[in-house]
Amino acid sequence: MRKAAESLESLPEVVTRWCQFLGLGVTAKFEPSGDEELFPNRLVLGGPDAQWLLPGKGQALDALQFLLHEAQGEREEGKLAYLDVQAFRLFRMVELKAMADLAARKTRETGSFAFSTLSPRERRWIHLILGREPDLATASEGEGHFKVLKVTRK
Repeated sequence: MRKAAESLESLPEVVTRWCQFLGLGVTAKFEPSGDEELFPNRLVLGGPDAQWLLPGKGQALDALQFLLHEAQGEREEGKLAYLDVQAFRLFRMVELKAMADLAARKTRETGSFAFSTLSPRERRWIHLILGREPDLATASEGEGHFKVLKVTRK
């Protein structure tokens, strides 16, 4: 039998407690991302050991986030918490917004644009950003975890 799901409000305490079990001095608190559609429920991890979650392009952070989503028992995007350390993911969101702006300009000039392989979260962000443009369409292509994202005129 599955344990009752953790509420969104309880997650800072849950993450802090898990990190303590791992011997890490990490605390968690919700902070806005500046674009709640792209990056909702941003849970920022701080403290003397938070940086240990970043090596390897944030693989430990991704693993902790996966476990957190499992504990939430939730699959609705707007209700899931997303972990960030030292604005690592926030910076990537800003970077992808700039890349999407460039892709929109290039697509309007040439008719299409292709991103190199992106993770599922990064592709989702690009789809959402360019979905705000009424004259552009996006599609993911390829197999596996990392796929190419193509932008075309409608």
